[in-house]
Amino acid sequence: MDDPTNTPPIYEYQPLDSATQEIRLVHLLPAETFSDPIRLRLVHAAFPRPQPPPPPPTRDAQLFEQLQREYSFPWRLEETTAGELIALNVATGQTFPLDDPELQPAASIPPPAHEFELSYEALSYTWGDTGVFEFATIEGTADGADVRRRLGIRQNLASALRHLRQPDDTRVLWVDAICINQDDIPERNQQVKRMMEIYTLARRVIAWLGNGDESSERALETLRYVGSQLRSTKSGRLIAAPGAVEPRLWRNDTPAFFTTDVWHSIMALVERPWFYRIWCWQEIKLGSRGAILQCGHVTLRWREFWLSVLCLHNKETLPSRHFRERCRHIVFLQYEGESIVNLLDTARSKGCANPRDKIYGLLGITPAYLASRVTVDYRRPPALVYKDAFMAHLHATQRLDLLKHCNLAERGDLYHGPSWVPDWSQTEFAAPILSEQLSSGISRAWFTYKDENPDKLRVVGTAYTTIRSVSTGVASKAEDETLMMVREWYDELPRLAAAKSAYQEDDTDAAFILSLCMDRTQERHPNTHFLSVYKWVAMLQSILRLEPDGRDDDPLYQQREIANTIQKIRGRRFIVTESGHFGTAPSGAQVGDVVSLLLGTYAPIVLCPTSSVSESTESFQVVGECYVHGLSDAVGLLGPVPNPWRPIITGDALGRQRHWFLNVITGELTLDDPRLPPLPYRGWERAVYERSEEDPAVFERFVHLETGETVNHDPRMSAEALEARGVRLRTFELV
Repeated sequence: MDDPTNTPPIYEYQPLDSATQEIRLVHLLPAETFSDPIRLRLVHAAFPRPQPPPPPPTRDAQLFEQLQREYSFPWRLEETTAGELIALNVATGQTFPLDDPELQPAASIPPPAHEFELSYEALSYTWGDTGVFEFATIEGTADGADVRRRLGIRQNLASALRHLRQPDDTRVLWVDAICINQDDIPERNQQVKRMMEIYTLARRVIAWLGNGDESSERALETLRYVGSQLRSTKSGRLIAAPGAVEPRLWRNDTPAFFTTDVWHSIMALVERPWFYRIWCWQEIKLGSRGAILQCGHVTLRWREFWLSVLCLHNKETLPSRHFRERCRHIVFLQYEGESIVNLLDTARSKGCANPRDKIYGLLGITPAYLASRVTVDYRRPPALVYKDAFMAHLHATQRLDLLKHCNLAERGDLYHGPSWVPDWSQTEFAAPILSEQLSSGISRAWFTYKDENPDKLRVVGTAYTTIRSVSTGVASKAEDETLMMVREWYDELPRLAAAKSAYQEDDTDAAFILSLCMDRTQERHPNTHFLSVYKWVAMLQSILRLEPDGRDDDPLYQQREIANTIQKIRGRRFIVTESGHFGTAPSGAQVGDVVSLLLGTYAPIVLCPTSSVSESTESFQVVGECYVHGLSDAVGLLGPVPNPWRPIITGDALGRQRHWFLNVITGELTLDDPRLPPLPYRGWERAVYERSEEDPAVFERFVHLETGETVNHDPRMSAEALEARGVRLRTFELV
C-alpha cells in the first residue's frame, strides 16, 4: 500500500505576468516505457504579441498570364494552393510540374522572414469524460531543492501525452487544460482571447483523435494514399498530383472502389469526438499550415487528410448520406475567410461544455469586426453573449442574416433571450435556407435598438402573406424517415392547397419538389451539378415509389442531390400561404403566422403576432426563416421579373457568386435588375470591389459619385426608394 506521506501535494498555479504577456508551456519529460507515470515541467514564458508578418510573396501575375498563353488545348496551367505550377491535360487529367525550377515555389517564393522565437507544439484534443482522470507529476525547484506536485488530468489527455512523449528528449507543448488555470476566471478570459495567436504561432498543431486500432490504421493509410493522388488549385478545383497512379481519382464520377471494411473504417474515423468539438475546429483552422492528425502512434498530415475527404465528399455516390454530411463538415474546416454566418451554420452542430463557447470558441477565426466587439467573460449569461454577437454582426454588415438561426420551437428550456437572438447552444435545429434566394433583394436592414429596451429590436419590411395551412408531420432530423415524410406531404397536398394556388395546375408537382430542394436547379444555377427542373420532377416520382421500409443503402438515398435535399428540409414542415405559395418552414410555424420580407434578409421570416404596440407597429416573436417558392429575387417587393429576363446565380471572373439577369432571347447577361431604375441613380453607381471580412454573404458595392461614400447594398432597394414606388412597408417590433 502506498505511503500517503510520499504523495506529492496538489499543484498550485502561480499568476502569469501580464507585463510580459506570459503563457505557460508544458515540458513533457521522456519515459522509458509507455506505461511510466507522466512527468511534466510547467514553465512560464514571455509571449509578447509579435509584429504582424509581412504579406507573403506572390508570383507575378503578368508572368503567370504569359506562361498560361504558352499552353493550348488540351493543356492548361494551374497553380496549386501551395504555389506549385502544374501543367494539366484537361482531356486525360494527367499533370506535370513545370521543368523550370526557378518558377516553382522553392525558388521563386522565398521562405518567410518572420519567425516566432518560442518553439512549441499546440495540442488539439477533446477533454472527454469528467469523471475519469489520473495524476501527472509536475517537477520543479524551490529554494534550490527539487519539488514535486500533482495535477489531475483527464484520461484522453493522459493517453495523448503517453503517445506523444519521447524516450530521450523533452517535448514542448501548449495544452489548454494544463497551461490555463481553469479555476481562475479572469485568467481564463484573458487566455481565451489569445488562442488565435497561440495556435497560429505554434510550430505545429497536433490533432489527437484518440487511441489507435486496426480500423483507424486502415482508414488513415487509405486516406493517405487518396490524398497523395491529389492537388487543390487556387481556382478552387481538385486535380491529379504529378505522377499520380490514379489520375482520374479526383473526378466526381470516378467511384472510390473501397472494400466494405475500408468504408466502415473511414466512417468510424470521422465519427470520433474530435470532429464534433467546436474548439478543435478553430484550432485546426488556425494551425492547418503544418498540422498533423494523430491516432494512436499513426500520423497523417492534415492537408493530405483534407484533400482525401474533399475528394470523397464530391463523389456522386457514397455509402450513406450521413457520411456525406460528415465529409461536408470536415471540408468546411479548411476554407478561409468565411463569414460569421457560415461559421455559425457549421458550428451549431459542434459540441462544447460551456454554451458561451459557441461564440468564444470561434473568435480566433471570426472576422476582426466581430472579435473586437465581443468581450470574453465567462460570468456573462449565454443569452447576452449571443446578443453581443448578433448586434456586432448587425451593426457591421447592416444585415439581419443571423435571424436564420432563430427557431422558436427549439430553444433550450433555460434560454432566456428574446426570440430574435438565436439560441446557439442547441445542436438540433432546422437546416438553414440558401442565401441565394434574395427574397428582399440586395437591401440593408433598417432597424432600431435601444439599451433601455434590451429585449426589443424594431425592423422594417412587409407582411407579404400569412400561413393558411401546415403539414401534419415534420421532416425527421434523424433523416431515416425524411423521404417518407415527403410522401406524406405530397398526399396532403390536395387538403393543404385546396382554396388557392399561385401556380398553374400543370406546374403543381414542379412547385412542390422545387419547394423542397429550394430551387437548386440547373436553370437557376448554371455551371453546377444541380439537376434540371425536369429531372427533379422525375426524382419526385421515384420518391413517391419508395417503400415505407426503404433502406439507407437504397441507390436513391445515395444520390448527392437527394442527400442535399434531405439535409435542407430536416426539422421543417410543409406550408401553403394565403397567397397560394408552397414552402417549408420551421416546425413551430402555425396557421396565421406572418410570412414577412424584412429588409436586410435573404429569405422570408415567419413571425408570430403577440400584441399591438401602435397602429403602425405590432409586436412579434421570430419563429424562424422559411423558403417560399415564387418569392425569391425580391418578387414580393418588386413584382415578377419580366420576360424575357430570367434570374440566375453564377460566378464572375473572380469566382464570386453573384445575382445575374439573363435575357433568354439575346443571351445578354447583366447585374442590373430590369425592374429597377437604371444607374446612375441619385448619384449612385455600381463600384468595382473585392470582398472584405465585414461584407455579408450576399452584397454588391455601390459608390456615390459626388461624395465617394460606398455602401454594400443597392440604394434602389432602400426603404425610401421602395415606398416611393408604392411598396407598403411597416415596422415590426421583435421581442
